Amino acid sequence: MHQDHMIYKSSIFLFILVVTVIAGSRRIMAQELRFRSDYGQLFDSLDQRINSLEQQIPRLKESRDVSYYGLQRELDLTIFVKAYEEYVMEEELDRAGNLVETRLKHAQLRKDQYSVEFYSRYLDLVYRQIKQQRMYYQELLAREKKFKKVYQEIIREGTPESHVKADRMIKLALKYASENNLRETAYYLQRYLLYNAAVMNNFNSPYDLDQLTARAGNFEEVFLPLVESGNIDDIQKAEELLNNCLNYSKLTGTALDSVYFDQQRLAITAALSEPFSREGKEEVAEKHTYQSKLARLDTLNLSGVFKWNDYIVVIDEFLPVSSFENVRKGEAIIHADKILAAYLMTNKLCRSVSELKFGYAYIIPYVSNVKNTSFYYNQATGKWQYITCYTSIVSETYTRNVSHYMPSIHFENEKDTLLQTVR
Repeated sequence: MHQDHMIYKSSIFLFILVVTVIAGSRRIMAQELRFRSDYGQLFDSLDQRINSLEQQIPRLKESRDVSYYGLQRELDLTIFVKAYEEYVMEEELDRAGNLVETRLKHAQLRKDQYSVEFYSRYLDLVYRQIKQQRMYYQELLAREKKFKKVYQEIIREGTPESHVKADRMIKLALKYASENNLRETAYYLQRYLLYNAAVMNNFNSPYDLDQLTARAGNFEEVFLPLVESGNIDDIQKAEELLNNCLNYSKLTGTALDSVYFDQQRLAITAALSEPFSREGKEEVAEKHTYQSKLARLDTLNLSGVFKWNDYIVVIDEFLPVSSFENVRKGEAIIHADKILAAYLMTNKLCRSVSELKFGYAYIIPYVSNVKNTSFYYNQATGKWQYITCYTSIVSETYTRNVSHYMPSIHFENEKDTLLQTVR
């Protein structure tokens, strides 16, 4: 009698569990905002049941209790439900479907009719969810106004957690747009993604980047004391602050623009001149460049002039005139020439632009799963970013000497085979 009662309770729990999950999933899929509020309660309930079963099963197995098999099956199914719901929570419905199909196939091989019926219900459910997911994103992305409304609703609380949810939603929408070749939609989604990333970075910053980039006075109140301290570490902090504010401004369109920050960068150059003369260029350059910045070949990077191995790299943005990529490469290198010349003059690393002779240079392409490309479009600025590498300026000796005073950079998963020459 006790054994039958345990088996009965086990079956009842599974029945209630399936009904609750399926009803909840239908409700969630019908909602406009796809972030379930009761996932915490669901997972708590599942964890409690899993823990309870894991405590009972060893004793029942040892005593060869007939209810052992029923509880073991319940444990397997409960663990499955938790894994399934985790996929649904992340809207990874393809992986949820694969999980169901795998479990169903194994149940059929075991001729476990109860489990076959259990997984079959989930197979029907996941097919409906996939269909509803596609319909949801089709409606959501029909107009940007609709998407913007949903995005603002998600981030309404203005918390880091709300922006993490928004980040997930945007990436799922981007995936749908890419799979359905919705180029214009993908463009504006990229803009939302960059903006949301900038806000998330602001949460992690020791400063309020939104305030610092709103008015010159706000920025200079923090920036100038660091620059004017005469301490190399503080000047490095000032440069890092400037770069973070510049990047935030580009992504969010705040009042202070890149022109303003380029002007403030001159204060860093001037501040470094005193330590240079006092401590010697070699020592200061070592302090100023000891940390290598990481760049990636699959996304936008921070603009600047950098040392890369024995070479010099310029990362910046431009508006190409030609529609031909090879011609655009030439335009990008000409643009990079001007950026590099201005950098060398500003930092007193050459006496005149006329004495600069730019030698061999090439464009480092961005990597894509579809096709590598020479440029990366920045939705926030409407410009194309490029990465130009110089192997020689004036001479190898001059190149090596001036690059010593530049911040170092290295690329994630860099490969020499990706480097395409144009000169």
